[in-house]
Amino acid sequence: MAAAGPEVTHTGLLKTATFDVRYRPGSRAGAAAERDGARAERDFEDICTKLAFKPEGRFTLWLYDDTPEMQAITGSGAGAFSAGRDSHLPFGDDQTRYHEMVHLVAACLSKTGDEARGMFLVEGLANAQLEYVSGVHVHAVARVYRMRKELPPLATLLGADFYAWLQAHPGFNGYDVAGSFVRYLIDTHGVEAVKRYYTGTPAKEALGADERAVEAAWLKAIDAYVLRPEVETLLRQRAGEAVKFDVFPVEADARIPPEILGKPKDWKALAGEKLAPRDDVVWKREGEALVASGTGDKWHICDLGTRKYKDCAVRARIVTEGIGGGVQLQLGDGCEALLVGNGTFVYRNGQPAGMNPAATVPGTGAVDLMLVRRGTRMEVWVNGFRLVEGVVDGEASVVGVGFHSGSARFENVRVRDLK
Repeated sequence: MAAAGPEVTHTGLLKTATFDVRYRPGSRAGAAAERDGARAERDFEDICTKLAFKPEGRFTLWLYDDTPEMQAITGSGAGAFSAGRDSHLPFGDDQTRYHEMVHLVAACLSKTGDEARGMFLVEGLANAQLEYVSGVHVHAVARVYRMRKELPPLATLLGADFYAWLQAHPGFNGYDVAGSFVRYLIDTHGVEAVKRYYTGTPAKEALGADERAVEAAWLKAIDAYVLRPEVETLLRQRAGEAVKFDVFPVEADARIPPEILGKPKDWKALAGEKLAPRDDVVWKREGEALVASGTGDKWHICDLGTRKYKDCAVRARIVTEGIGGGVQLQLGDGCEALLVGNGTFVYRNGQPAGMNPAATVPGTGAVDLMLVRRGTRMEVWVNGFRLVEGVVDGEASVVGVGFHSGSARFENVRVRDLK
């Protein structure tokens, strides 16, 4: 159930030249208000320059500690959203803030025609202005879908309820495909023509060609886009393929800071602790390893021992076989490090609090997974690389291991107290 609303909770206010930055007093987001406000001013000027349009009046940014807080207070299920002249978003997320600000500016454009425009173009304009989303050019995403023969007809994307279509096609990166289309329009026809098309002028009048002809030209440009092999590897990984980068042979421990790594004697082995499975899946000890198999559409979690840890590092080598969902380490449900098919996540009470698509769970293989919690901030490390952090619950909890469908072997499960 949603709280009373941000007008009740977010009574803190910081004013910049263009924005009212609202935050919850005493929150972590409140500490970032000056920084996010300054970045917002920079982004606003950049977007207005690119769109050759600067709206009058003020805007409001509502900053939250994380996505779960935003969803609880606003009742929205989105990771961030904008409405009218207001944006609601987690603090410190530069890419999301920029994306949402494009929506704020574009919503002020005057109507130039009577044709309806769907959310494919709305989201496309935002990602076209970002151009590189999560480090990858939007044309590269469209190019890979084109190579895999998975790019739907433009008429399908323009004519559909875009959000409903995406829900019916999970895993399809429609925002970046839309960004590729709008980026092509801007680069080919100019921003003034695109603004007219965006605001209701027919394509033939605004762009000099109908949508079928424009689509053919866009696809030709996508086919000619030079996709470097490293970018292709990254996008294939995100699609769930078992492809790898050529990693320089540096041991994982060499990448981890000494203040986390410590010395071998600083780590406590957990395989010998009392096992407390949360369901009927049988967990077995094989030497210093914990092994389990299971099916079904749920996580199988096993708590290790009764000692509770607060600020600590938890680490294990996990060997998977036929994993259909993922693997995890946790300090209770409020502090979970997940490695799943579409990336590496921080989870808090069933909700994502941070994500990086760079590393995914191996269906069959091995991975070094570590979570590091200090206070209410948690980092997730995969194979010695720090990939993502987020806000989690900070209370002391027992260590747990888990997997989702398939077989998992947790080797050398250990914990280091960081207090």
